[in-house]
Amino acid sequence: MEQSQTIHFRAEFSIEQGKKEEYKKLIKEMSKMVEANELDTINYQFYLNKEETKCIVHETYVNSEAALAHNDGIASRTILPKIFSLAKVSRFEVYGDPSEELKKLLGSFGAQTFSLFAGFSR
Repeated sequence: MEQSQTIHFRAEFSIEQGKKEEYKKLIKEMSKMVEANELDTINYQFYLNKEETKCIVHETYVNSEAALAHNDGIASRTILPKIFSLAKVSRFEVYGDPSEELKKLLGSFGAQTFSLFAGFSR
């Protein structure tokens, strides 16, 4: 796997008041479904703040095609709309060099893209 092809997402969700238990249930469901069906998803992690009003999602894909496959996958088609009814994306950042097709899709979500300038991964 070439490091330069990996795509990283960081999304921040604001969870609606009174919806956190339902949100947490859906997140667990979605995480299991992605793990079972999307082998090119390297990292898929959800972090909640202490009050469980904000959730940060870290996602890493082997390449743009894997990120597009995630968008077209069963989890995104069936569970994600339910999640969007309980929480709003307050920030969405993409790290890497997405393909033109992925850039177009990410733009529809209001994502801000950052290209690697310097550094390394081990």
